[in-house]
Amino acid sequence: MAAPKTHELIDWHCNLWLPEHYPAEHWQEMVARMGPKMHASPADFEAKVANTAEKFVLVAMKWPRLGTNIPNDFVAAFNDKHKGRSRAFACVDPFEPNAPEELRKAVRNLGMSGLKMSPVYAGYDPWCKEAWRLYEVADDLRIPILWHQSAAYPAQSMHEFGNPTLIDKIARAFPKMRMIIAHVGQPWIGETITLLRKHEQLYSDLSARYYRKWQCYNALMLALDYKVTDKLLFGSDFPIQTTQEALDSFRDINNWGPGVTMPRFPDEIIEDIIYNRPWSLIWPEDGK
Repeated sequence: MAAPKTHELIDWHCNLWLPEHYPAEHWQEMVARMGPKMHASPADFEAKVANTAEKFVLVAMKWPRLGTNIPNDFVAAFNDKHKGRSRAFACVDPFEPNAPEELRKAVRNLGMSGLKMSPVYAGYDPWCKEAWRLYEVADDLRIPILWHQSAAYPAQSMHEFGNPTLIDKIARAFPKMRMIIAHVGQPWIGETITLLRKHEQLYSDLSARYYRKWQCYNALMLALDYKVTDKLLFGSDFPIQTTQEALDSFRDINNWGPGVTMPRFPDEIIEDIIYNRPWSLIWPEDGK
């Protein structure tokens, strides 16, 4: 039986894009891997996220070395359309000379609420001075950072910059800046869970993990062992899954088939993760 719903259903990790936001080769590679699931137009989003989730978080992307650019203003326009239900993370290229100004513009002029960092995709050391100046701006603006600090599938992605342990130094330097590690930092899940225990301001979303059943189950059980399940956030990584698909596969995490007995991850904690993670965890000024 589901736990009582005390807060909204928030989908904490959603993508919004058009095919032209990717170079043709990269788009074809994604479609070959994922098929029609890769479509994430505003119309697709309305039907497959906004019709299910009460609130949602959008993500922009800017990775020049891979030719990917999902512009801040594109994401911000959709975010503005759903004001009150939506929050959006801006993305800027750390190596652009005006990157700090672009981030300030995205927050102050476009109404975006956070910074997306992707060292693996964009190809930079998260400790480099170019990235560090963005953390200083984010700290000054009092906005959170969403990290893709995990593996990536393109051949040119740079896993040497992906281990979540690299965030430890940044979390120590900015102890009041809230951060989310996407996808439980896979495959470095153990490192992610220990960081959640170590740093009060760190959280992690479970997006794009539920269908990797064994990996997700292990992440959940490790979080249970470390007593940090209260720092896990529900997310679909749409269009990888729709919000409903993510809900269904998350709630099915204990189903291993006939004759298979495994320690059960508590159903009440699943429902707690789904319904009791208000925006105020990451944006305290919301107050709820």
